[in-house]
Amino acid sequence: MHLVSRLFLISLTTLLISCSQKQEKSFSISGMIPNFKEKFIVLSVIEDFQQNKTSVIDTLKINKRGEFNSVYLLEPALYTLTFNEEKTILLAIDKEQHIVVKGPDLETILVTGSNDTDLLNSYESFREESLNRLVKSVRNKIKELQKTSSNETEIIAMRELEVSNYKKHLNELTQFIQEKMGTSIAVYATSTRWNVTDNLNFYKDLVVKFEEKHASINITQKLKERLILLKKTSIGSKLSSIEMPSVSGEIIKLDSIHKKYTLIDFWASWCPPCRTESKLLNSLYASFNAEGFEIYGISLDSKKERWINALEKDARIWPNVSTVEGFKTKVSMEYGITSLPTNFLIDSQGKI
Repeated sequence: MHLVSRLFLISLTTLLISCSQKQEKSFSISGMIPNFKEKFIVLSVIEDFQQNKTSVIDTLKINKRGEFNSVYLLEPALYTLTFNEEKTILLAIDKEQHIVVKGPDLETILVTGSNDTDLLNSYESFREESLNRLVKSVRNKIKELQKTSSNETEIIAMRELEVSNYKKHLNELTQFIQEKMGTSIAVYATSTRWNVTDNLNFYKDLVVKFEEKHASINITQKLKERLILLKKTSIGSKLSSIEMPSVSGEIIKLDSIHKKYTLIDFWASWCPPCRTESKLLNSLYASFNAEGFEIYGISLDSKKERWINALEKDARIWPNVSTVEGFKTKVSMEYGITSLPTNFLIDSQGKI
């Protein structure tokens, strides 16, 4: 074969392979919203779901008939569509999906064409139902008890039930993932509520299977990072040193104060179960501090005054620290804290 012909065939083959690879990653978004004509829709990708980091990808112009259409060569991920800053919807998009958004107005739009988005919506509906049934129902009962000045012991018991039921809620979410979601892109949106205590092995297997199906994409790496966080806070793991400021600004190192047993207590002034737990912690501290028990309180408050008031009102006399950054506190993010109260009991070597 002539050299030029051979080079042409090689170039053509390379071009076809390249186009094929890009096409595998492509997806489209189209739709019609008649009462939303001549406006804009912003498409963004969620780069980090836990830290709520997003990047704008494109602005879709809606024509006079309320129609829009665009094709993207982007990898599978979680995306958002924001309609003129009035409404935002979350999408879980895999390759070669064709998303269609239709409805007469923003309140009645329907999204089709993505099984992953359907699974995400099903998960969110179940999550809300489970939370209402197990947790919010108990919170409402507590509010009613507080209105009638009921026995404090009864309220404390209900707070304990709230914490116990929240664990059941997380386990129900895990069961939903296990039974219905497989390795869908939507799994990434569930990762902030993964329950390490009872389900670490399941999530290990899930991440392995997810990577087998979705290798070399950003959310696979994020799920692997989330799993690392879960392993860091599992029983038997050793916590690294923590250094944070007290109310006075003094840096208190965990290594300098931990004893035979130390309870690392993540809490906040705005968290009712945390405030109720204060009484139990006070009792434990009074009974066992002299025998080698310490508490290292880490507040995830975002307002210093509220943190200080809660410390005084709840008589939290053990070492307490905070950078007053809420859930964006570095230590909170390092250990994947997504709910309060969260506690870790470590021994004298720092092992959980």
